[in-house]
Amino acid sequence: MTDKAKKALHDKLVSELQSSDSKTVTKSINQLREEGQLEDIVILFDLLVKSKNEEVNNTIWKFLADIKDKKADLIFIDAILNDKYKSIQKGLTGICWQSSIDFTKHVSVFTDLLIKSDFETAFEAFTVIENFTEKIESDKRIEEQDKLKDAIPNAPEEIKGMIHECIHILDQF
Repeated sequence: MTDKAKKALHDKLVSELQSSDSKTVTKSINQLREEGQLEDIVILFDLLVKSKNEEVNNTIWKFLADIKDKKADLIFIDAILNDKYKSIQKGLTGICWQSSIDFTKHVSVFTDLLIKSDFETAFEAFTVIENFTEKIESDKRIEEQDKLKDAIPNAPEEIKGMIHECIHILDQF
C-alpha cells in the first residue's frame, strides 16, 4: 500500500470514529490497531469522554490496554494530568498498570494521584507504584516516600492506609 493510500485509509478510519453507528465506530477502532498512529490515542481519549455507548467504550479500553509502543507513556501521562480527561482518569491510571508500557519514570505522577485523588483513582495509582517499585531508583524511592509521609496528616482517612502501605512497599526495595 502506498503512503498516499495509507493516509487515505487512516483519514477514513479517524472520520468513521465520529459516526453515530456504534458498529462503524467499533470497526474503525479495531482497524486502528493495525493502521493507527500513536497520535490517534488522544482521539480515542476524546471519544471515551464523549461516548455513552458501552460497546464502543469497552472496545477503546481494550485497545488502550493492548498498546505496546513504549513512546505512549507520555501520551497517557499527559492525559492523566489534563483536566479535560478527569472523567476517565481512573481508567487511564488503571491502564498504566495493566499495560506492558514502563511508567517507572513517572512515579511522581502516580504518587500525587495516590495523595490527591478519590479512593478508586488512588487505588489504581497505588497499584501502578506497586507494580513498578523494584524498577524505581533508590533516590527516587526515598523522595516519593518523603512526599507520602508529608501527605499523611492531611490525607482522607480512606486513603491513609494506602499511603502507609505504599511507603512500606517502597521501603522493601
